Amino acid sequence: MKNPLDTLFGRLVITTVGLLVLVHLTSLLLIDRTRASLAAFHISRVVEAAASMSEQGGGSERSVANILGISFVDLQRLPAAGAQRFVNDTRGPMEGQLRHALPAGSHVAMDSEGTLRVLPAGSTRGIVLPQAEVPLSLFTDALALTLVFAIVVAVILAWQLNRPIRDLAAAARKHRAGHHLNLVRKRGPRELRELIGDFNDMTSELAEAERERAVMLASIAHDLRMPITRMQVRADLLTDSGDRDGFLRDTKSMSRIITQFLDFARESSEGSPQVSVDAHCRRDYTDALSPGGEPDADALVTLDLRAGLDFMLPTVDIDRILSNLVENALTYGEPPVEISTRAHEDHYELVVRDHGPGVPETDLDRVLRPFVRLDPARGGTAHSGLGLAIVRRLVRHHGGTLQVTNAIDGGLVIAMAFPKRSSTR
Repeated sequence: MKNPLDTLFGRLVITTVGLLVLVHLTSLLLIDRTRASLAAFHISRVVEAAASMSEQGGGSERSVANILGISFVDLQRLPAAGAQRFVNDTRGPMEGQLRHALPAGSHVAMDSEGTLRVLPAGSTRGIVLPQAEVPLSLFTDALALTLVFAIVVAVILAWQLNRPIRDLAAAARKHRAGHHLNLVRKRGPRELRELIGDFNDMTSELAEAERERAVMLASIAHDLRMPITRMQVRADLLTDSGDRDGFLRDTKSMSRIITQFLDFARESSEGSPQVSVDAHCRRDYTDALSPGGEPDADALVTLDLRAGLDFMLPTVDIDRILSNLVENALTYGEPPVEISTRAHEDHYELVVRDHGPGVPETDLDRVLRPFVRLDPARGGTAHSGLGLAIVRRLVRHHGGTLQVTNAIDGGLVIAMAFPKRSSTR
């Protein structure tokens, strides 16, 4: 299973959300410290003034208390539980600042509602400041809502930025598979629009070059059909049977090469009906089985079909894939040629294997290139080196992958994987 965070969108979201949370927490911490420091400075002045007025007594005490919004409490008149609230210090930024500003031995306590209680050193009269500090918890909901809103906006912006990149990547994959689609819509930042424009120009030029090459190959192959046909007719007029047979073999080889040219030039047949790969193999390679249904030890082709009826491909394409691979295996390798299919969780597998000498490890990549023939091990006069290139092109057209390896006990193995979404109806 693919990791959703291992994408450009996932990394943008993680980076943006992480920065937002970090900035939010850092700002909150700095603001809270600054606020506590300033509040403690001013409240300490109020407490000092109130303590001074408390010592003087008289009417000035009540006047100051009314102006400052504070009250004086005689601890000797309070029950033990009430007096204990002045003595039990609390720990917080403001309490620490106040204890530092007040004379040593002063007690400072603040409850959950923000009411501050101060007991100056050596005094039995406590000072009560209601709502000296607005509790931070009152802002928690608003701060959390702001953070959530910022995260949602960041995710939406990251998604919008990632959309053109995702479209560009999808178009590149489809173009690689041979699907020449419409141009990708230009959107996003200027650099991304320029990249999409360059990609559109490149794919248009490649598609035009592909069409020109296909027309050229098809024209050459078509023009050669007529003289080859005339050569075959004239070969029948030869009196010497040896010359006639040799001449006909040469024209047949030329005809097969031209057929490969045409197969390589044209794209996959989109209008071809879908057929079960297993059923197609059983129908076209039934000679690989004895009349009783058991494998024939002398058969050129053996079947091991376990993909099921849901493994579907266009009839023309599966016929071209198997005919090229089986012919290639019988020409350059040794029988039996094994055809096997398997159904996996997310893809189907089609494997064709021969029992010949295989291919040198250094040439495994080259053997898939067009017009490449490995001489003398896998060369021939009736082939143009297009068989495996045609197969790879058809496999890619259906979103699959092709891998060429040598079997441990000898022989070349062509393993093809087709995604289920593309190979089912």
